[in-house]
Amino acid sequence: MNIRSAAAVRLCILTGIVAGVLAGPLWPQSAPPQTTAPPPATGKTAGRPAAAGPYANMPLQAAPYRRFRKPYQEWYVAPSTLAYEGGARSAPDGDLAHLQTVNIGFLGPLDKENYDSQYGIPMLHGAQLAVEEANARGGDHGKPFALLVHDDLPLWGASSMAIVDMYCNQHVWAMLGSVDSASTHIELRATLKLELPIMDTATNDPTVTETRIPWLMHDFPDDRQQGYALADYIFNQRKLKKIGLLQANNRYGREGDRIFFDTARRLRRQPEVVLKFAPGDTDFSSQLRALNATGIDGLVIWGDARQAGMILKQMRDMGMRQPVFGSSRIAYPEVMQIAGPAAEGLVVVTPLDPTRTDPRWQEFRRRYEARFHTEEDAYAAYAFDGMNILLAAIQKAGLNRGRIMDALRDYEMKPYQGVSGAAFFDYTLNNIAPITFARIQHGQFIYWPERRTDWYRNPGASAQ
Repeated sequence: MNIRSAAAVRLCILTGIVAGVLAGPLWPQSAPPQTTAPPPATGKTAGRPAAAGPYANMPLQAAPYRRFRKPYQEWYVAPSTLAYEGGARSAPDGDLAHLQTVNIGFLGPLDKENYDSQYGIPMLHGAQLAVEEANARGGDHGKPFALLVHDDLPLWGASSMAIVDMYCNQHVWAMLGSVDSASTHIELRATLKLELPIMDTATNDPTVTETRIPWLMHDFPDDRQQGYALADYIFNQRKLKKIGLLQANNRYGREGDRIFFDTARRLRRQPEVVLKFAPGDTDFSSQLRALNATGIDGLVIWGDARQAGMILKQMRDMGMRQPVFGSSRIAYPEVMQIAGPAAEGLVVVTPLDPTRTDPRWQEFRRRYEARFHTEEDAYAAYAFDGMNILLAAIQKAGLNRGRIMDALRDYEMKPYQGVSGAAFFDYTLNNIAPITFARIQHGQFIYWPERRTDWYRNPGASAQ
Protein backbone atom coordinates (compact mmCIF):
# COMPACT_ATOMS: atom_id res chain seq x y z
CA MET A 1 0.00 0.00 0.00
CA ASN A 2 1.46 3.38 -0.97
CA ILE A 3 1.59 6.38 1.34
CA ARG A 4 -1.42 8.08 -0.26
CA SER A 5 -3.57 4.91 0.07
CA ALA A 6 -2.52 4.39 3.67
CA ALA A 7 -3.41 7.99 4.47
CA ALA A 8 -6.82 7.55 2.84
CA VAL A 9 -7.48 4.42 4.90
CA ARG A 10 -6.51 6.23 8.09
CA LEU A 11 -8.80 9.12 7.14
CA CYS A 12 -11.71 6.74 6.53
CA ILE A 13 -11.15 5.03 9.89
CA LEU A 14 -10.95 8.38 11.67
CA THR A 15 -14.09 9.62 9.89
CA GLY A 16 -15.96 6.49 10.92
CA ILE A 17 -14.89 6.89 14.54
CA VAL A 18 -15.91 10.54 14.63
CA ALA A 19 -19.24 9.78 13.00
CA GLY A 20 -19.85 7.02 15.52
CA VAL A 21 -19.01 9.28 18.46
CA LEU A 22 -21.21 12.13 17.25
CA ALA A 23 -24.29 9.98 16.73
CA GLY A 24 -26.08 7.14 18.43
CA PRO A 25 -28.05 6.36 21.59
CA LEU A 26 -27.11 7.30 25.11
CA TRP A 27 -25.25 4.43 26.71
CA PRO A 28 -23.54 4.57 30.09
CA GLN A 29 -20.72 2.29 31.05
CA SER A 30 -22.49 -0.97 31.78
CA ALA A 31 -21.71 -4.36 33.21
CA PRO A 32 -22.49 -7.84 31.90
CA PRO A 33 -25.42 -9.58 33.56
CA GLN A 34 -24.82 -10.69 37.13
CA THR A 35 -25.13 -14.31 38.10
CA THR A 36 -25.64 -13.48 41.78
CA ALA A 37 -28.41 -11.16 42.95
CA PRO A 38 -27.45 -8.03 44.88
CA PRO A 39 -28.34 -7.89 48.58
CA PRO A 40 -31.99 -7.71 49.60
CA ALA A 41 -33.46 -4.72 51.41
CA THR A 42 -32.32 -5.09 55.02
CA GLY A 43 -31.05 -2.68 57.63
CA LYS A 44 -29.36 0.28 56.02
CA THR A 45 -30.14 -0.83 52.47
CA ALA A 46 -33.75 -0.68 51.41
CA GLY A 47 -32.75 -0.88 47.76
CA ARG A 48 -30.31 -2.94 45.82
CA PRO A 49 -28.12 -2.50 42.74
CA ALA A 50 -29.72 -3.31 39.42
CA ALA A 51 -29.13 -6.82 38.12
CA ALA A 52 -27.01 -5.52 35.25
CA GLY A 53 -26.20 -1.91 35.93
CA PRO A 54 -23.49 0.60 35.15
CA TYR A 55 -20.16 0.87 36.92
CA ALA A 56 -20.56 1.54 40.65
CA ASN A 57 -24.33 1.93 40.16
CA MET A 58 -23.79 5.17 38.30
CA PRO A 59 -27.14 6.87 37.58
CA LEU A 60 -28.01 6.98 33.91
CA GLN A 61 -28.14 10.77 34.03
CA ALA A 62 -24.61 10.90 35.48
CA ALA A 63 -22.97 8.83 32.74
CA PRO A 64 -20.28 10.87 30.95
CA TYR A 65 -20.82 11.49 27.22
CA ARG A 66 -24.11 9.62 27.48
CA ARG A 67 -25.55 11.32 24.38
CA PHE A 68 -23.01 9.59 22.17
CA ARG A 69 -22.37 6.04 21.07
CA LYS A 70 -21.34 3.32 23.47
CA PRO A 71 -17.56 3.56 24.13
CA TYR A 72 -15.32 0.99 22.51
CA GLN A 73 -13.73 0.16 25.87
CA GLU A 74 -15.38 0.03 29.29
CA TRP A 75 -13.37 -0.24 32.49
CA TYR A 76 -14.13 -1.81 35.89
CA VAL A 77 -17.17 -3.76 34.71
CA ALA A 78 -15.67 -7.13 33.78
CA PRO A 79 -14.54 -10.10 35.87
CA SER A 80 -10.98 -9.46 34.66
CA THR A 81 -10.78 -6.03 36.34
CA LEU A 82 -8.54 -7.30 39.15
CA ALA A 83 -7.05 -10.25 37.29
CA TYR A 84 -3.66 -11.26 38.67
CA GLU A 85 -1.10 -13.31 36.75
CA GLY A 86 1.92 -12.79 39.00
CA GLY A 87 3.91 -15.30 40.99
CA ALA A 88 2.59 -14.73 44.52
CA ARG A 89 0.60 -17.97 44.52
CA SER A 90 3.75 -19.99 43.85
CA ALA A 91 5.63 -18.49 46.81
CA PRO A 92 6.29 -21.02 49.60
CA ASP A 93 3.43 -21.23 52.08
CA GLY A 94 3.98 -20.20 55.66
CA ASP A 95 4.50 -23.15 58.00
CA LEU A 96 1.72 -22.80 60.54
CA ALA A 97 3.28 -25.47 62.76
CA HIS A 98 6.37 -23.32 63.31
CA LEU A 99 4.53 -20.04 63.93
CA GLN A 100 3.47 -18.75 67.32
CA THR A 101 0.94 -16.31 65.80
CA VAL A 102 -0.60 -15.47 62.44
CA ASN A 103 0.27 -11.80 62.06
CA ILE A 104 -2.08 -9.19 60.62
CA GLY A 105 -0.99 -5.56 60.13
CA PHE A 106 -3.01 -2.50 61.07
CA LEU A 107 -2.42 1.07 59.91
CA GLY A 108 -4.60 3.94 61.10
CA PRO A 109 -4.40 7.42 62.67
CA LEU A 110 -4.25 6.87 66.44
CA ASP A 111 -2.41 9.84 67.95
CA LYS A 112 -5.04 12.12 69.49
CA GLU A 113 -3.15 15.10 68.10
CA ASN A 114 -4.07 13.79 64.66
CA TYR A 115 -7.57 15.01 63.77
CA ASP A 116 -8.34 11.79 61.90
CA SER A 117 -7.82 9.75 65.08
CA GLN A 118 -11.56 10.17 65.78
CA TYR A 119 -12.03 7.75 62.89
CA GLY A 120 -8.85 5.68 63.35
CA ILE A 121 -9.37 4.72 66.98
CA PRO A 122 -12.87 3.23 66.44
CA MET A 123 -11.46 1.47 63.36
CA LEU A 124 -8.74 -0.10 65.53
CA HIS A 125 -11.28 -1.15 68.15
CA GLY A 126 -13.50 -2.80 65.55
CA ALA A 127 -10.52 -4.71 64.14
CA GLN A 128 -9.36 -5.73 67.62
CA LEU A 129 -12.78 -7.06 68.55
CA ALA A 130 -12.93 -9.18 65.39
CA VAL A 131 -9.46 -10.63 66.07
CA GLU A 132 -10.24 -11.35 69.73
CA GLU A 133 -13.46 -13.12 68.83
CA ALA A 134 -11.75 -15.12 66.08
CA ASN A 135 -9.11 -16.25 68.57
CA ALA A 136 -11.83 -17.26 71.04
CA ARG A 137 -13.18 -19.53 68.28
CA GLY A 138 -9.78 -21.17 67.84
CA GLY A 139 -7.87 -18.74 65.63
CA ASP A 140 -6.30 -20.18 62.50
CA HIS A 141 -6.32 -23.95 63.07
CA GLY A 142 -5.38 -23.46 66.70
CA LYS A 143 -2.87 -20.63 66.21
CA PRO A 144 -3.96 -17.16 67.41
CA PHE A 145 -4.12 -14.16 65.15
CA ALA A 146 -1.99 -11.20 66.26
CA LEU A 147 -2.85 -7.62 65.26
CA LEU A 148 0.35 -5.59 64.84
CA VAL A 149 -0.61 -1.93 65.14
CA HIS A 150 1.02 1.02 63.35
CA ASP A 151 0.04 4.65 63.83
CA ASP A 152 -0.56 6.35 60.46
CA LEU A 153 1.43 9.56 60.87
CA PRO A 154 0.29 12.72 59.04
CA LEU A 155 3.51 12.75 57.01
CA TRP A 156 3.65 12.17 53.28
CA GLY A 157 5.08 8.72 52.66
CA ALA A 158 4.94 7.49 56.26
CA SER A 159 2.55 4.70 55.32
CA SER A 160 5.08 3.25 52.88
CA MET A 161 7.58 2.79 55.70
CA ALA A 162 4.88 1.16 57.85
CA ILE A 163 3.84 -1.35 55.21
CA VAL A 164 7.47 -2.28 54.46
CA ASP A 165 8.04 -2.84 58.19
CA MET A 166 4.93 -5.02 58.37
CA TYR A 167 6.04 -7.13 55.42
CA CYS A 168 9.79 -7.40 55.95
CA ASN A 169 10.14 -7.36 59.74
CA GLN A 170 6.79 -8.45 61.16
CA HIS A 171 5.95 -10.96 58.41
CA VAL A 172 2.25 -10.11 58.26
CA TRP A 173 0.04 -12.04 55.85
CA ALA A 174 -2.34 -9.15 55.18
CA MET A 175 -3.18 -5.72 56.59
CA LEU A 176 -6.13 -3.44 57.40
CA GLY A 177 -6.06 0.36 56.89
CA SER A 178 -6.18 3.28 56.52
CA VAL A 179 -8.42 6.37 56.88
CA ASP A 180 -6.46 8.95 54.89
CA SER A 181 -6.85 8.41 51.15
CA ALA A 182 -3.33 9.66 50.36
CA SER A 183 -1.88 7.08 52.77
CA THR A 184 -4.03 4.40 51.19
CA HIS A 185 -2.80 5.29 47.71
CA ILE A 186 0.78 5.03 48.97
CA GLU A 187 -0.05 1.62 50.47
CA LEU A 188 -1.31 0.59 47.05
CA ARG A 189 1.92 1.61 45.33
CA ALA A 190 3.97 -0.22 47.94
CA THR A 191 1.90 -3.40 47.72
CA LEU A 192 2.18 -3.39 43.94
CA LYS A 193 5.76 -4.46 44.67
CA LEU A 194 5.28 -6.29 47.98
CA GLU A 195 2.07 -8.12 46.97
CA LEU A 196 0.38 -7.87 50.37
CA PRO A 197 -3.45 -8.05 50.62
CA ILE A 198 -5.03 -4.85 51.98
CA MET A 199 -8.48 -4.57 53.53
CA ASP A 200 -9.53 -0.91 53.42
CA THR A 201 -12.40 -0.17 55.79
CA ALA A 202 -12.41 3.61 56.18
CA THR A 203 -11.30 5.57 53.11
CA ASN A 204 -13.94 7.70 51.39
CA ASP A 205 -11.89 8.32 48.24
CA PRO A 206 -13.44 6.36 45.32
CA THR A 207 -10.19 6.39 43.33
CA VAL A 208 -8.45 3.87 45.61
CA THR A 209 -10.36 1.05 43.88
CA GLU A 210 -9.79 2.49 40.40
CA THR A 211 -6.04 1.85 40.15
CA ARG A 212 -6.52 -1.76 38.97
CA ILE A 213 -3.88 -2.80 41.50
CA PRO A 214 -5.22 -6.24 42.44
CA TRP A 215 -4.33 -6.21 46.14
CA LEU A 216 -7.06 -4.17 47.83
CA MET A 217 -10.65 -4.75 48.97
CA HIS A 218 -12.79 -1.83 50.19
CA ASP A 219 -15.97 -2.13 52.26
CA PHE A 220 -16.71 1.47 53.40
CA PRO A 221 -19.34 3.41 51.35
CA ASP A 222 -17.21 5.80 49.34
CA ASP A 223 -17.81 9.32 48.09
CA ARG A 224 -18.99 8.03 44.73
CA GLN A 225 -22.04 6.40 46.32
CA GLN A 226 -22.53 9.42 48.60
CA GLY A 227 -22.31 11.89 45.72
CA TYR A 228 -24.76 9.99 43.52
CA ALA A 229 -27.22 9.64 46.39
CA LEU A 230 -27.06 13.31 47.38
CA ALA A 231 -27.42 14.56 43.82
CA ASP A 232 -30.43 12.36 43.20
CA TYR A 233 -32.07 13.40 46.46
CA ILE A 234 -31.45 17.14 46.00
CA PHE A 235 -32.28 17.50 42.32
CA ASN A 236 -34.67 14.66 41.48
CA GLN A 237 -36.56 14.36 44.74
CA ARG A 238 -36.36 17.77 46.41
CA LYS A 239 -36.48 19.50 43.00
CA LEU A 240 -33.90 22.15 43.94
CA LYS A 241 -32.14 23.91 41.08
CA LYS A 242 -29.53 26.39 42.31
CA ILE A 243 -27.08 24.75 44.69
CA GLY A 244 -23.97 26.18 46.32
CA LEU A 245 -21.07 23.97 47.32
CA LEU A 246 -18.82 24.62 50.32
CA GLN A 247 -15.93 22.19 50.72
CA ALA A 248 -12.99 21.63 53.05
CA ASN A 249 -9.75 22.49 51.28
CA ASN A 250 -8.13 19.12 51.85
CA ARG A 251 -8.11 15.82 50.00
CA TYR A 252 -11.31 14.68 51.70
CA GLY A 253 -13.17 17.80 50.57
CA ARG A 254 -11.68 17.99 47.08
CA GLU A 255 -12.15 14.34 46.18
CA GLY A 256 -15.46 14.05 47.97
CA ASP A 257 -17.38 16.77 46.20
CA ARG A 258 -16.04 15.88 42.76
CA ILE A 259 -18.60 13.14 42.12
CA PHE A 260 -21.44 15.32 43.38
CA PHE A 261 -20.30 18.24 41.20
CA ASP A 262 -19.95 16.10 38.06
CA THR A 263 -23.33 14.45 38.63
CA ALA A 264 -25.01 17.83 39.18
CA ARG A 265 -23.46 19.18 36.00
CA ARG A 266 -24.71 16.21 33.97
CA LEU A 267 -28.16 16.75 35.46
CA ARG A 268 -27.88 20.34 34.12
CA ARG A 269 -27.75 21.58 37.71
CA GLN A 270 -24.13 22.66 37.94
CA PRO A 271 -23.54 24.37 41.33
CA GLU A 272 -23.80 28.14 41.13
CA VAL A 273 -20.59 28.63 43.05
CA VAL A 274 -18.00 26.36 44.70
CA LEU A 275 -16.08 27.80 47.64
CA LYS A 276 -13.47 26.32 49.96
CA PHE A 277 -12.49 26.71 53.59
CA ALA A 278 -9.30 25.70 55.39
CA PRO A 279 -9.52 22.78 57.85
CA GLY A 280 -8.79 25.15 60.76
CA ASP A 281 -11.22 27.95 59.80
CA THR A 282 -13.84 29.17 62.28
CA ASP A 283 -15.20 32.23 60.43
CA PHE A 284 -17.18 31.43 57.28
CA SER A 285 -18.98 34.75 56.86
CA SER A 286 -17.24 35.75 53.62
CA GLN A 287 -18.06 32.45 51.93
CA LEU A 288 -21.66 32.55 53.16
CA ARG A 289 -22.20 36.11 51.91
CA ALA A 290 -20.85 35.13 48.50
CA LEU A 291 -23.09 32.07 48.38
CA ASN A 292 -26.17 34.03 49.41
CA ALA A 293 -25.50 36.69 46.79
CA THR A 294 -25.85 34.11 44.01
CA GLY A 295 -29.44 33.30 45.04
CA ILE A 296 -28.87 29.63 45.88
CA ASP A 297 -31.86 27.59 47.03
CA GLY A 298 -29.73 24.98 48.83
CA LEU A 299 -26.20 24.40 50.17
CA VAL A 300 -24.03 21.27 50.21
CA ILE A 301 -21.19 21.10 52.77
CA TRP A 302 -18.39 18.58 52.25
CA GLY A 303 -16.43 18.57 55.48
CA ASP A 304 -16.60 17.41 59.09
CA ALA A 305 -19.17 17.80 61.87
CA ARG A 306 -17.27 20.49 63.79
CA GLN A 307 -16.96 22.97 60.97
CA ALA A 308 -20.39 22.12 59.57
CA GLY A 309 -21.87 23.05 62.94
CA MET A 310 -20.15 26.44 62.85
CA ILE A 311 -21.25 27.02 59.25
CA LEU A 312 -24.87 26.25 60.09
CA LYS A 313 -24.89 28.55 63.12
CA GLN A 314 -23.32 31.46 61.24
CA MET A 315 -25.55 30.86 58.24
CA ARG A 316 -28.77 31.02 60.28
CA ASP A 317 -27.50 34.03 62.24
CA MET A 318 -27.10 35.82 58.89
CA GLY A 319 -30.72 35.11 58.03
CA MET A 320 -29.98 32.42 55.42
CA ARG A 321 -32.78 29.86 55.50
CA GLN A 322 -31.82 27.61 52.60
CA PRO A 323 -31.85 23.82 53.23
CA VAL A 324 -28.42 22.34 53.92
CA PHE A 325 -27.06 18.92 52.95
CA GLY A 326 -23.82 17.24 53.94
CA SER A 327 -21.34 14.39 53.56
CA SER A 328 -21.02 11.42 55.89
CA ARG A 329 -18.40 12.93 58.23
CA ILE A 330 -21.00 15.51 59.26
CA ALA A 331 -23.35 12.79 60.58
CA TYR A 332 -22.13 13.08 64.18
CA PRO A 333 -23.85 14.57 67.28
CA GLU A 334 -21.10 17.21 67.40
CA VAL A 335 -22.84 19.11 64.61
CA MET A 336 -25.91 19.56 66.84
CA GLN A 337 -23.82 20.39 69.91
CA ILE A 338 -22.17 23.27 68.03
CA ALA A 339 -25.05 24.53 65.88
CA GLY A 340 -27.87 24.02 68.36
CA PRO A 341 -31.30 24.83 66.83
CA ALA A 342 -29.55 25.97 63.63
CA ALA A 343 -28.90 22.31 62.81
CA GLU A 344 -32.62 21.53 62.47
CA GLY A 345 -33.45 20.19 59.02
CA LEU A 346 -29.88 19.31 58.04
CA VAL A 347 -29.84 16.25 55.75
CA VAL A 348 -26.71 14.12 55.47
CA VAL A 349 -25.66 10.83 53.96
CA THR A 350 -24.31 8.30 56.43
CA PRO A 351 -22.71 4.84 56.16
CA LEU A 352 -25.23 3.11 58.42
CA ASP A 353 -28.34 3.51 60.55
CA PRO A 354 -27.33 3.05 64.21
CA THR A 355 -30.98 2.94 65.31
CA ARG A 356 -31.90 -0.20 63.40
CA THR A 357 -33.03 -3.24 65.36
CA ASP A 358 -31.15 -5.88 63.33
CA PRO A 359 -30.07 -8.50 65.94
CA ARG A 360 -26.61 -8.78 64.40
CA TRP A 361 -26.07 -5.03 64.85
CA GLN A 362 -27.56 -4.92 68.33
CA GLU A 363 -25.36 -7.77 69.52
CA PHE A 364 -22.27 -6.11 68.06
CA ARG A 365 -23.13 -2.90 69.91
CA ARG A 366 -23.45 -4.79 73.18
CA ARG A 367 -20.11 -6.57 72.79
CA TYR A 368 -18.30 -3.45 71.56
CA GLU A 369 -19.51 -1.23 74.40
CA ALA A 370 -18.70 -3.90 76.99
CA ARG A 371 -15.17 -4.26 75.58
CA PHE A 372 -14.23 -0.60 75.01
CA HIS A 373 -16.66 1.31 77.27
CA THR A 374 -17.62 3.68 74.49
CA GLU A 375 -20.22 3.83 71.74
CA GLU A 376 -19.48 2.23 68.41
CA ASP A 377 -19.67 4.10 65.08
CA ALA A 378 -19.52 3.33 61.38
CA TYR A 379 -15.71 3.11 61.35
CA ALA A 380 -15.78 0.48 64.09
CA ALA A 381 -18.53 -1.53 62.38
CA TYR A 382 -16.93 -1.58 58.93
CA ALA A 383 -13.53 -2.45 60.43
CA PHE A 384 -15.15 -5.34 62.31
CA ASP A 385 -16.77 -6.60 59.10
CA GLY A 386 -13.64 -6.05 57.01
CA MET A 387 -11.42 -7.86 59.50
CA ASN A 388 -13.82 -10.81 59.63
CA ILE A 389 -13.75 -11.05 55.83
CA LEU A 390 -9.96 -10.93 55.91
CA LEU A 391 -9.58 -13.54 58.66
CA ALA A 392 -11.98 -15.88 56.86
CA ALA A 393 -9.91 -15.50 53.67
CA ILE A 394 -6.74 -16.45 55.55
CA GLN A 395 -8.40 -19.48 57.13
CA LYS A 396 -9.69 -20.57 53.72
CA ALA A 397 -6.56 -19.94 51.64
CA GLY A 398 -3.79 -20.75 54.10
CA LEU A 399 -0.61 -18.74 54.61
CA ASN A 400 -0.06 -17.68 51.02
CA ARG A 401 -0.63 -14.02 50.18
CA GLY A 402 -1.58 -14.70 46.56
CA ARG A 403 -4.26 -17.22 47.52
CA ILE A 404 -5.50 -14.99 50.35
CA MET A 405 -6.15 -12.28 47.76
CA ASP A 406 -7.85 -14.88 45.56
CA ALA A 407 -10.18 -15.66 48.46
CA LEU A 408 -11.03 -11.96 48.75
CA ARG A 409 -11.69 -11.80 45.00
CA ASP A 410 -14.29 -14.52 45.47
CA TYR A 411 -16.56 -11.73 46.76
CA GLU A 412 -16.76 -10.06 43.32
CA MET A 413 -20.41 -9.33 42.44
CA LYS A 414 -21.61 -11.01 45.62
CA PRO A 415 -23.37 -9.79 48.77
CA TYR A 416 -22.05 -9.86 52.31
CA GLN A 417 -24.15 -9.41 55.43
CA GLY A 418 -22.23 -7.92 58.33
CA VAL A 419 -22.92 -5.90 61.45
CA SER A 420 -22.78 -2.72 59.33
CA GLY A 421 -25.58 -4.03 57.11
CA ALA A 422 -25.72 -5.48 53.63
CA ALA A 423 -22.69 -4.95 51.41
CA PHE A 424 -22.32 -5.76 47.72
CA PHE A 425 -18.88 -5.88 46.10
CA ASP A 426 -18.35 -5.00 42.44
CA TYR A 427 -15.53 -6.11 40.12
CA THR A 428 -13.13 -3.67 41.79
CA LEU A 429 -13.97 -5.23 45.20
CA ASN A 430 -15.66 -2.00 46.25
CA ASN A 431 -18.84 -1.99 48.33
CA ILE A 432 -21.51 -0.35 46.16
CA ALA A 433 -24.59 -1.14 48.26
CA PRO A 434 -27.11 1.68 48.80
CA ILE A 435 -26.40 3.94 51.75
CA THR A 436 -28.47 5.76 54.38
CA PHE A 437 -29.82 9.29 54.82
CA ALA A 438 -30.33 11.13 58.10
CA ARG A 439 -32.17 14.34 58.97
CA ILE A 440 -31.85 16.33 62.19
CA GLN A 441 -35.34 16.61 63.58
CA HIS A 442 -36.13 17.86 67.11
CA GLY A 443 -32.47 17.61 68.05
CA GLN A 444 -31.80 14.06 66.89
CA PHE A 445 -30.95 12.17 63.72
CA ILE A 446 -33.86 10.46 61.98
CA TYR A 447 -32.67 7.80 59.49
CA TRP A 448 -34.12 6.36 56.31
CA PRO A 449 -32.66 4.16 53.56
CA GLU A 450 -31.53 5.53 50.23
CA ARG A 451 -34.16 5.22 47.50
CA ARG A 452 -32.60 6.44 44.29
CA THR A 453 -35.09 7.38 41.62
CA ASP A 454 -33.39 5.26 38.95
CA TRP A 455 -33.90 2.14 41.11
CA TYR A 456 -37.57 2.67 41.93
CA ARG A 457 -40.88 2.97 40.13
CA ASN A 458 -41.98 5.66 42.57
CA PRO A 459 -39.39 8.47 42.18
CA GLY A 460 -40.54 10.48 45.18
CA ALA A 461 -40.66 7.61 47.66
CA SER A 462 -37.82 8.85 49.88
CA ALA A 463 -38.31 12.62 49.66
CA GLN A 464 -39.12 13.67 53.21
